[in-house]
Amino acid sequence: MLAEYIGSLIQIMILCVINFCLLKTKGFTKQRVLSVILLAGSGPLFFMYIGIIGIFIPVIFLFVINYWQTKDKLGSFIVPLFSLFILVISDHLSALMEIYLFNFSFENVETDLSYMLIHLLMIFFFCMVLTIFTNIIIRRIGLWVPYIRKYGLILALLIGVTIVFIYINILISSRIGFSNEIVQLNSYIFFLYLIFFVSILGLLFSSIVKEIKVKSKQEEYKQLRIYSENLEDMYSELQKFRHDYINILTSMSEYIRMGDMKELESYFNQKIMPASEGIRLNKYKLESIKNIKITEVKGTLVSKLMKAEDAGVDISVEVAEPIEHINIESISLCRSLGILLDNAIEESVEHEDGKVTIAFIKKETSILIIVVNTFAGEAPKLYKVFEEGYSTKGENRGLGLTSLKDIVSTLDNVTLETKIEGNQFFQVIEILG
Repeated sequence: MLAEYIGSLIQIMILCVINFCLLKTKGFTKQRVLSVILLAGSGPLFFMYIGIIGIFIPVIFLFVINYWQTKDKLGSFIVPLFSLFILVISDHLSALMEIYLFNFSFENVETDLSYMLIHLLMIFFFCMVLTIFTNIIIRRIGLWVPYIRKYGLILALLIGVTIVFIYINILISSRIGFSNEIVQLNSYIFFLYLIFFVSILGLLFSSIVKEIKVKSKQEEYKQLRIYSENLEDMYSELQKFRHDYINILTSMSEYIRMGDMKELESYFNQKIMPASEGIRLNKYKLESIKNIKITEVKGTLVSKLMKAEDAGVDISVEVAEPIEHINIESISLCRSLGILLDNAIEESVEHEDGKVTIAFIKKETSILIIVVNTFAGEAPKLYKVFEEGYSTKGENRGLGLTSLKDIVSTLDNVTLETKIEGNQFFQVIEILG
């Protein structure tokens, strides 16, 4: 009885540890430690009164805890189920190792505390190995998160069906009576199902990779087209000005002939200067991004420069050194840059003298991207700006920075810093490598 109680308690603790290790938020807070203690302390009682399916009570509590911490419905549902999947697989791998290497019997593990502790130690080892492996996979596919979410329901259904299949087998085995032969048979069945599960995931990720490649090419073409169109507009404007400059000079000749310098100055300032100013500004803006050598990024910047100009927002770009490579997938970079600039422009257009500044700074081991915009009125609350739905611009408009946070959280080499100085809002992205 004592061995069974300790076994249940430690397995629930391991389940909680796996869950929090896989969850995208970092660190073991006091709330998490308290959750582990409460679930581990009460969990064995569920096993005593409900049986094997009592494990689903802690799983349901983990759903709630995860959602309370992350507000991510899909992740909060998938992570505890996948943690349970890892726990069950580790349990059966441990049983196989004990049977073949140490000649343990299932009865020994059930009744003898020393055997139970060895079994639990092996479960913990396999769980940590599988959790670390899963986290490595998650980091590698971190860039795909926006696309994986499209298939989230399929992934959740697949994991749910897997858990149901596994526990139907365990319940049937429990009715028959556990023995070394039954444990071995279940282990082989689970291993075959694991191969099937991984194969389905492989097909799913293969489909996602193909979609990413297509979207990457589409984005590259779109940004190149925007850049080319703006170059064409500037060239057309220069051609018009070149065509008209003789007429402009002729229009000034009568003032010169009459010696009316006051009227000539007035005519020059009111008619000639506005025509040339537009060309000068466009030329400056395009020249300011000439050091950006990445086509997709240059296209994104050009489109946002034009958006700011149309909105009447003063915008400037500073790129002191050539930027030929940034160590981040181009779609994620363009999405992040687009979100930052859209938010900065929308905030600046809300008041007079709004200004946006973008700077690319090359450091020895990283690239800094700094976006600064002015704001009027009360300063936004930094602890709220990344919450879904929060916005200073009205309802249902606070989604951009939430998406940015999701992108950055999946990338180990990218950090995001947000700060306020006076009436300026700073967003600083640092990309290592």
